[in-house]
Amino acid sequence: MVACCAAGPARAASPAPPPAPSLSGSGLFTLPDTSTLAPGRFTLGLALDNRDRDPLGLDLFDYSLAWAAGVTPRLETYGRWVFSRVVSMPEPPVLPPPHLDLVVVSGPAPPRPHYAIQPAVPYVNRRGSARFGAFVPGDAVVGLKLRLAEAAGARPALALGGEVKAPLSRKVADLQSGSGTGAVDATARMTAQWRRGAYDVLADASYTWTGRPPLGDRAILAGAGGEADVSDVPLMLPDRVELGVGARRALSRRLTAALEVTTALDVGARTPTVDTATPVDFLAGVQARFGGARLGLALRYHGHALPSGERRPSPVAGLIDVTGVGDEALAAWLASVGAAQAAPHLRAGSQRLVAGAPVDVALPDGARVVPADYAVRSEHQLGFVVVWAWAF
Repeated sequence: MVACCAAGPARAASPAPPPAPSLSGSGLFTLPDTSTLAPGRFTLGLALDNRDRDPLGLDLFDYSLAWAAGVTPRLETYGRWVFSRVVSMPEPPVLPPPHLDLVVVSGPAPPRPHYAIQPAVPYVNRRGSARFGAFVPGDAVVGLKLRLAEAAGARPALALGGEVKAPLSRKVADLQSGSGTGAVDATARMTAQWRRGAYDVLADASYTWTGRPPLGDRAILAGAGGEADVSDVPLMLPDRVELGVGARRALSRRLTAALEVTTALDVGARTPTVDTATPVDFLAGVQARFGGARLGLALRYHGHALPSGERRPSPVAGLIDVTGVGDEALAAWLASVGAAQAAPHLRAGSQRLVAGAPVDVALPDGARVVPADYAVRSEHQLGFVVVWAWAF
């Protein structure tokens, strides 16, 4: 800034805030900026990330151990370990999600789509745990950020980043509780940052290559006698393009206010699903430092929710959901409808649908006929991010 008059002393420019921890290394709340920690310096702390996701009206809570470390004057490494992930949903999904065993007694197998999924937690089905004390493991992320160029005039500072996400569990019970995809993902990102006085503005873009989840769907064609015809179909999740913009204003050397707007777009080949939804998150909050302590607090609003309560036709209407039927009772019922050969091919913990069963055979206890339509569920659009760390 320039002096207000020739005779007065020049006012000092507002100091740049020190690197603050985010969920992606030094940055805002979820977005990285172009700053890096000095070599030999690091931060370590806890993070709580609460976000809402459609379809299925999911509420996700990630409890993480987050860290960042300066490697060279331009290179930073960072990561987070989601030691507990809680995923709550308002009701069991009306359309049984993967991994799905579809038994066809007669007629053709109904084509996909069969269900709605959230790609980050495709197997969640309310059959697992949704308790804060359960400590269902989530993912581990390790990343690098390289500062490519400093800002000069209208040219922004630039940083290139990359990270790998690996699952901490592939157990069926954990996946059904929402631990993740069970696959390894890789992300590349570019961040640009402009600074003028007390303000920072940044733009971030990334591309994530998603791995193949471990559990797909299975079609079991029982037919009329003989062996069952079994075919396994993999679950394919879309790749992801994430875009974000953020702004930060230094209020003092210890306090900044920040805003973020982020979205994630599904791209590429994928398993067909219903009720796909593109999230748009708005975050607003503050970052503060007290000696070596670093604190980030933000409220999050999920701004692109599906129309909750809207009724839509079911793609598997009239099929029989036998997921809640015990194995022995299900084997006996399948024998009664002429599909005994299908029972040995049912997988442990799978969701189960039966197509083409005779209508004159009574259903076993725990079975239900999938209704002709269902209601979209979209709830709890407010979340938050808390990052509490210590700089060394």
